[in-house]
Amino acid sequence: MEKIKLNQDAGSMPLYSQIKQIILNDIKNGVYRLNETIPTEKQLQEIFGVSRMTIRLAIDALVAEGYVVKERSKGTRVIYPKITESLNEVTNFSQEMRNKGIQYNIHSVEVTIVKAGEDIANALQIEEGVNVLRLHRVYYVNQEPLCSITSYLPAALNLSVDENVYRSSLYEYLEREKGIRITSVYEDIEVGYAHAPISSELQVAEHTALLLRTRTSLDQSGKPVEYVRSYYRAEKYKYSLTFGKA
Repeated sequence: MEKIKLNQDAGSMPLYSQIKQIILNDIKNGVYRLNETIPTEKQLQEIFGVSRMTIRLAIDALVAEGYVVKERSKGTRVIYPKITESLNEVTNFSQEMRNKGIQYNIHSVEVTIVKAGEDIANALQIEEGVNVLRLHRVYYVNQEPLCSITSYLPAALNLSVDENVYRSSLYEYLEREKGIRITSVYEDIEVGYAHAPISSELQVAEHTALLLRTRTSLDQSGKPVEYVRSYYRAEKYKYSLTFGKA
């Protein structure tokens, strides 16, 4: 096993930080791929010639940044860092991923016409029992499920029921085909729990804690045109806010 010499000069980066950066570079360069395990603590001690405590600090730093996860009796496995979405802009999932240069694919699309229940009717300001278009999509990033998103839109908008239409951005379709621009949203974020079929779609155990995002989207005239319930795998996603003082 090839040994790696660290910089131990006074004023240099701490040893654990150097080790963390070397392992991180190996992850980014494909030496350790998604779901593969990195060398054990003992092997890393031999490679870098440092104490186990130093190795643990390096691994803990990688865990904190979301690049690896420790698994009992299995070792330390490579994952991907959480995707951070800003809540300071009005975007949907497709636009957010594109803005970040993250490749995703829509694993499944379902389009149906259903009757609006109380929550949907209240959000869209329509009568309960009125027809709405239900659009359900499951998104994958890095070959793993990330989120399950269900949108409800008034059937009165006469939207397409062709599933292929919704394999790209819904907001772009609304603006291009219907002249509807989403300009503001009301949104709640809370803890939700995986239930069937969400647990199956996201490949998690039932009752796993998820990020539940509930949104009502308004058009340029302030009229609600979309009600959304989204479940995100909490270990893969986080939100950020930027505040300014008036």
